[in-house]
Amino acid sequence: MVENSGKTAGPGPIRALNLPDPLTVEEDRLQRPLAVLVGRRWLKIAAVEDVWELADEWWRNTPISRRYYRVATENGPGITLFRDLVTGRWYRQRA
Repeated sequence: MVENSGKTAGPGPIRALNLPDPLTVEEDRLQRPLAVLVGRRWLKIAAVEDVWELADEWWRNTPISRRYYRVATENGPGITLFRDLVTGRWYRQRA
C-alpha cells in the first residue's frame, strides 16, 4: 500500500511543449527564406521542400497565422521554420 503524502492530487504545473525557437532569417523581397543563422553559422537554403500555412484562433486578440517552410540547407540539416504572419518574426519549429 502507498502511504498518503498529504499532497493534493492533480496534474501538476502546466508547461508548454515543443515551443518554437526565434530564428534569424535572410529573406527575399517576397519574404521567402534564403538563409538561416544557426548558432554562429549562416546556412544557405538549397531547396524548399514544402510550404504550408496555418491560421487558427482567429477569434482571439492575437490570432495564430503562420507560413511554414520545410527546407534543405547546403551542408547542413533539414529545418522546419515558420514566419509569424502577424508579427513578421521567424522561428524554428523543432519536432
